[in-house]
Amino acid sequence: MNQHEIRTARLRAQIPEAGFPRGAGVASATTFALLLLIAAFTALYLSTAGPLSLIRANDGAGRVPDEVTAGQQRGTAGLAQSVATSATSAAGDLRVASGSGVLDTEDDTALLTRLSETYEDWRGIAVYEPAAQKVLATRGEPVPVETLRGVAVANLTVRPVARPGDTPLVLTALPLTGARTGKLLVVSAALRTTTGDLDKDTQQQVRLVTADGAVLYTHGSDVAATDTPAQELLTRAATAAAAGQTGVLTGAAVAEKGSRRASVVSYAPVSPAGIGGSLGLSVVAFSRFPVEAVPVRWPGLIPAAALLALAVGGFVLLRRTVVAPIRRARSDALAVAAGVLGKPVRQSRIREVNRVTAALERSRSKLRRRKAAPQVRPFLSAQLVVAAVAVALLGWSGAVAATLGRQHAAVSPTLLSEHGVHVTRSADTLRRSLAEGLTDLQSVARLGKGKEPEQLRGMLDRLAGTESRFRSVYVTDAEGAVRLLAGRESLREPGKLPDGAGLRQHNTSGRVPIVYAFTPLPESKNVLVGEYDVPRMAELLGSAGGRVRVVDEGKRTIADTEGYLAFSPLSDATLIKNVDAAQTGKDARETTPSSMVAAQRLAEKGSAATLKWVVVAEQPIGSLGVADNTVRSGARVAALLTAVVALMLFAWHLLVVVRPLRRVGDEARRIAGGDTGAVVYPQRQDEIGTIASCVEICRQALTDGRNRLGEVRRPAGAATDETELLQKIVDDPEPAPETEPQPPSPARPPAPSRLPARTPEEQAKSDYLNWLDGAGV
Repeated sequence: MNQHEIRTARLRAQIPEAGFPRGAGVASATTFALLLLIAAFTALYLSTAGPLSLIRANDGAGRVPDEVTAGQQRGTAGLAQSVATSATSAAGDLRVASGSGVLDTEDDTALLTRLSETYEDWRGIAVYEPAAQKVLATRGEPVPVETLRGVAVANLTVRPVARPGDTPLVLTALPLTGARTGKLLVVSAALRTTTGDLDKDTQQQVRLVTADGAVLYTHGSDVAATDTPAQELLTRAATAAAAGQTGVLTGAAVAEKGSRRASVVSYAPVSPAGIGGSLGLSVVAFSRFPVEAVPVRWPGLIPAAALLALAVGGFVLLRRTVVAPIRRARSDALAVAAGVLGKPVRQSRIREVNRVTAALERSRSKLRRRKAAPQVRPFLSAQLVVAAVAVALLGWSGAVAATLGRQHAAVSPTLLSEHGVHVTRSADTLRRSLAEGLTDLQSVARLGKGKEPEQLRGMLDRLAGTESRFRSVYVTDAEGAVRLLAGRESLREPGKLPDGAGLRQHNTSGRVPIVYAFTPLPESKNVLVGEYDVPRMAELLGSAGGRVRVVDEGKRTIADTEGYLAFSPLSDATLIKNVDAAQTGKDARETTPSSMVAAQRLAEKGSAATLKWVVVAEQPIGSLGVADNTVRSGARVAALLTAVVALMLFAWHLLVVVRPLRRVGDEARRIAGGDTGAVVYPQRQDEIGTIASCVEICRQALTDGRNRLGEVRRPAGAATDETELLQKIVDDPEPAPETEPQPPSPARPPAPSRLPARTPEEQAKSDYLNWLDGAGV
């Protein structure tokens, strides 16, 4: 190392530079590393088989679509809720009956006759005395009261009873009061499990399972006892449901009838509310669905390769056109500031760096008193280079978002078929709820035969309180005026009601749809009316998945599982077409590029058919768990991350590199032009800050001489010590010979020993000059 290099190294050691995150090359290196991570994410995650397909060997076998398994779980949960409602329906009827006073009848036979005539769906009724284990009276089918032996019935209690080869029964026991204290009124009713035929193509089976795993009831296709994998899934599902869990299990795919199918078992506990004891039942549904082979495609490889090329190209371009010229300028600036003036400053073609190098070369020539080297004309701007790299990355982000980020997933026939099945079940659930509401009103009307409206208050209060389907229940006169009300305020405008019994939609406009059931009171001109709770109706439709709406004959919205305006008309052409098809009884299922649509008429006959409603469901394809949706979501994430990195790259270079470099260049040109009055302060401890310190050294050298260049010893004391300005001492001249008296000279004022205290700004400037003196400036 020669003497010149030693002097430059000493000066370099006295000007500190901080590490990460400062430095001219940190921004390009950081963004390059981030882009590499995004490129890896794009290549691995944007695939139809998922990032783990590289290490899984059985992905080519296919699997059951996630939406199918999720639909099975929703359907089973809805079926369990339906079973719970069926199990407690007799309990609700008994509560209403107890409010009518009919239980005060002293004759047991007359009591049972009255109840059996009122509630036609009850299989059998009995008055049972547990202490004597004796049935005192019975009506209808024999009631298996032995199930209640040893059971302490303190309040309304429900117990399931198995019947081989038939649907199970539900025993509902109500403790009697008054003269019948110690006796029980026991009602047996069939437990409703599922209606309609199950899909034979998927070998569906629904079973009720007790808490100990015993099968209480099965419906649908048989599951062979020798099918060990299927039996294991059923056992696991029953155990989980008994613990109060809801879920779905999927078995391995096996070859069957020319296709590969997998067992899907969904389960849910039956959880009734408001009764004593526990049913201890669970619903377990079994199906075999064809697995769909997911083609292993890697659409993210080409975008990842393009992003990798942009990352490498941008990194190399930034290093060669921004970082390297700045570091060369720093090396030459250190050499000039250290007093090595024999070598010209290397010029740069980058405009911002060229301002600094040209000014340093002029300062070097002035200090050496030689002619400056020829200038090099710049042709490129550092800001333009940074902007070009950022725009290229934003272009990649936009291209990925516009292609892979907008592609539509393909929907298999299995998915569309299952979606239609769920809509049909939701329509059946709503139809059954409306019909049961009318049945409840008719039962109350039969119990209120020959009574005045005020005598029905107890039954109406219990009916409005126990049946969540009704928002209000009331009695009207022949002209439709309300005479007795239970629940919330009536929304129906007063007016004469139709003859007979049935269901009606009262309005086609307004704030809230008004739907009610009505039935005449026997031996009276009064009418019993129950208004349905529309939000409760919408809750019954949730098992279909997606957005489910109920529309009337004019395609106006009556209920919606999402937020809506009452009676808002359908506007989507696909929905309208499927609603029209459903109203005529045709199959209404269709896929669009963005959603699956299915519609089902509410009822073809019965009381609900007069409403002429249609249930229509729209399931966004983007919410389905299919492989193409994963690719689309991943593409959007990659595009967003790349756009953020591009903006960060531009802002980081502009604020940390380009603008500080321009400021130093302006200062260097001012000093080289002869204006050496203002001090140059480094704002950052990085390469640009080192160049600023070197420019300040050159300014002092141009002002005070070349001895300011290089390393200078730091003065004694600390930089925080207060600066003292000493007055220059001048020796008194020798006395002249006395010639004649001179007048006395005025007294010299005493020299101040200390200047006034300085402001913080003056003190900081003085400290910086002291640092420069100590740094060899």
